[in-house]
Amino acid sequence: MGDYNPVVVKEVSRPSRDVVDAFKELSTPNISDSLERTRISGVIEGIRPMVQGVRIAGPAITVRYVPLSPAEQGTKEDIGDYLFDLAQPGDVIVIDNGGVTSYTCWGDILTFTAMKLGIAGTVIDGVFRDYDNILRFRYPIFARGTIPRTGKDRLQIDGINVAVQAGGVLIMPGDIIVGDDTGLLRVPKERASEVLRDAKEIEEAERMIIESVRSGKTLREARQQYRYFQLQRSK
Repeated sequence: MGDYNPVVVKEVSRPSRDVVDAFKELSTPNISDSLERTRISGVIEGIRPMVQGVRIAGPAITVRYVPLSPAEQGTKEDIGDYLFDLAQPGDVIVIDNGGVTSYTCWGDILTFTAMKLGIAGTVIDGVFRDYDNILRFRYPIFARGTIPRTGKDRLQIDGINVAVQAGGVLIMPGDIIVGDDTGLLRVPKERASEVLRDAKEIEEAERMIIESVRSGKTLREARQQYRYFQLQRSK
């Protein structure tokens, strides 16, 4: 049996609650356009919303799993062993399971525990199970899909609150994760105020385009007035 020493960082620097709450009011497309303005890679590809009609916006608690060696006997720990010590209400659990789709790393017991703690949702670069129960819970979960096969005896924690990858995007603990029915993205915590400002401006421009068309302008006129095709470009 080899040594098992996962990296566990207990302290996470989170953005202010006001900033996080403001992202809850914005669509992922408009935040995505804002990320493009600042040349930030933040759109998480291939990980889709599994429960429709729910939104998430919160700071990331990151989890990195690695495959368990066939010589090892039994999963030693999972994120459930740490949730009560590390997570705060409103956090988003982000799990890097390497995109594995042949076994799970999340299910209904973890979901129930996360809900008890006020966790905002879970993002998995991988798959989960107990989908029927999670649908009943209306718990926000974003993943590559579902499968019944357990991850027990197949994976172990390598790090918590370390740098992880999800959908090809680097995610650091405390980064803001935003998800809705359209998709999922990451806003670096150190750029959050800047991205928020631009996203609000973009959303207002799009609102004004719709109002202008409602008032009788052509779409071409409204788009030209509010620079629709330049909204995602840096100023």
